[in-house]
Amino acid sequence: MSDSKHFETEEGLQALFDTVNRYSYTALVTAVKGSCPYGHKVGDRFTLTGMNHDCLCGSFFQQLQSSLMTLEYGGGVPWEQNPNIFKAICPEQGTVEVEITRQEQEKPVYIKTRTNVRSMTGMGFPQLDKYRVYLEIIGIENICMWKHSEGERFEVDPFNIGKCCGALYKMAYPFINLLFTGGSVPWEGEPHIIHGTCPDPYDLVTYRLIREER
Repeated sequence: MSDSKHFETEEGLQALFDTVNRYSYTALVTAVKGSCPYGHKVGDRFTLTGMNHDCLCGSFFQQLQSSLMTLEYGGGVPWEQNPNIFKAICPEQGTVEVEITRQEQEKPVYIKTRTNVRSMTGMGFPQLDKYRVYLEIIGIENICMWKHSEGERFEVDPFNIGKCCGALYKMAYPFINLLFTGGSVPWEGEPHIIHGTCPDPYDLVTYRLIREER
């Protein structure tokens, strides 16, 4: 039986569910240098997975996401002595520092954390004052594990992941920044739209980003 067919059986789906939900992660903010524009403070805690951001800043989460996925399936970060812990700094000149701790769940359960957003208009980012960017789900091959649905549409920006799966946001992030800063890609027919897919080749969620002026 091929791997893809195996996932269509009840036994295969349960094995997949148990593997994906084996671990969760606690992100603890350990230092903030100066002022974080998103409002993170020392002592803030977030429950993360490769898909769950729990309202951590989007720019920071997308930087962490690759390492989260490595730990999610039993790996570790090579430069850390403890495979269950890694440390990281945010991409804004290292303003925020976090320590990520992996813990195995006693019983694998599906985690879906907070998805609310914070308004970043009027915060000193003129691009966010000028534009807004929507992410629209336009196709799903099988079943999206995050439970996105075709036709779903929501706002995203470099700070707010909101209702988006964290793994999908990781793929979209460079293009979100591109659209907010007035750029476009040469292979699209319209300068305000960019298409893409999530990293799951089996379920394969297809989306488009749409830039609009406020």
